Amino acid sequence: MTTFALQACPRCRGAVIDYSHPPEESAMCIVCGWRDRKVPQVVADEVLEHLGRPFVEHTYTHSSPYRGKAPLSGWEREKRRRMRAGLVPVEGGQLSAS
Repeated sequence: MTTFALQACPRCRGAVIDYSHPPEESAMCIVCGWRDRKVPQVVADEVLEHLGRPFVEHTYTHSSPYRGKAPLSGWEREKRRRMRAGLVPVEGGQLSAS
């Protein structure tokens, strides 16, 4: 059974709708989307235990295989090769040595 509670939202004083099925769904405000979240005790204990520690664990942060610049595309490699060789494009698409 669905129940409505008017002016029950603590955030905006809007209407709160509560579906009784499924039970894991909590009540929700139809105006602002607020939900009454219930945090399991196991999760709350884990958060309290982690307070004060750095957010990032330093296990794989310095040896990531995807660091650095991405490789050049074939066209970019060709342009750089031509620049090193001193070849410059002229009108008509021809290349000439400078």
